[in-house]
Amino acid sequence: MTLLYPPPYQDIEALSQHLSVTRRTIDTWVKVGKLPAPRVQGGKRIWKWTDVERYLDGNAGLVSSSPDQLAARITEATRNAIASRSR
Repeated sequence: MTLLYPPPYQDIEALSQHLSVTRRTIDTWVKVGKLPAPRVQGGKRIWKWTDVERYLDGNAGLVSSSPDQLAARITEATRNAIASRSR
């Protein structure tokens, strides 16, 4: 049997190795929206590699966002709209 590389789903350890960053960096990137939120399967956090690639390629809009990420984007867009009106 031949395993796919990178695996279609990765836990934080595999993801940190593929991205050459620490697990803490992954958690930070998820918080700021640079990476998608993980899925939880059997109590374990996993990431779908294609979702990670879309985020890293700057196409995060193609991947569904968590409610918190969506709220943060709306808040930022509102601030930008108000700021552009006062110029």
